[in-house]
Amino acid sequence: PLIRMSNRDNSITRVYSALSNPIRRQIVDILKTKQKAGFKELHEALRISVGALYHHLEALEGLVTQGPDKKYLLTDQGRSAVETLSVSEEKIAAGTIRTATGESRLGFISKEMLFGRSLFHYLNQESLRSFPLAVLIVVFGGWVSAETNLEPLLLFYLNPTTGVSPTWFLLLFPLGWLATFAMCEILSIVAFKRKGGELSLLNGTAFAMLPLLVVPGISFLAQLFSTSIRVQTYLIILLPIVLQAWVVCLLSGAISISKGLRMEKTAIISLGVIYLNILVLVAALQLGIF
Repeated sequence: PLIRMSNRDNSITRVYSALSNPIRRQIVDILKTKQKAGFKELHEALRISVGALYHHLEALEGLVTQGPDKKYLLTDQGRSAVETLSVSEEKIAAGTIRTATGESRLGFISKEMLFGRSLFHYLNQESLRSFPLAVLIVVFGGWVSAETNLEPLLLFYLNPTTGVSPTWFLLLFPLGWLATFAMCEILSIVAFKRKGGELSLLNGTAFAMLPLLVVPGISFLAQLFSTSIRVQTYLIILLPIVLQAWVVCLLSGAISISKGLRMEKTAIISLGVIYLNILVLVAALQLGIF
């Protein structure tokens, strides 16, 4: 009896948690009224981003499912929860407050600094407005890389030979941006069938690659102020290890927000991008491109 009571309490808690968000309540209400609805129909009714809608549908797992026609509908558990649970606005607000205040300061800092949670939420909501800034980042990346002869090839640093054309050199960072975005997009579709949110992911990829410019930037300043070669060497060897790990975390955050995927799933995509990066790097070295 105690085990059954505990399982019941856990089930009720999970339902309350799932329905504590007003957007999810709207999804459930739409499905209760219309019986079923397609992704496009929900997207137009709710007027939220594609990634946000995927996120909320995933949070309603067990209460909402997809039928053979790919339309969403309430499960038996979902219909039972809607019929038997009268969740008042006060309880919803209380649940939301408990969720928000329950996060530790360390967890908040890690999500903000390591994964760029608020930044990518903003980029997801203001994709068109953020696009020029993303372009500015990659243009600056191409310029600073050319000035220091230190090129982040996708997620790895290289010193191209002097025979590389200056124009081609300037384009390497923007091309790396587009290639990284393409790999993330393809892996999201192939692995998790997540389409949409392309512009948000494109912008997020540019911001995720921003830490890669720290090393060329410091190298540029070191050359400008005639810092010793030994200091430059330490910076170029030690910093990239930390920065590349940070880029992977930011990239996971960008994919999570734009595609509405959980972080454990975006980690698979990020690792896949790293693996493909290594293959590209090895192929480029074998072909003598660098």
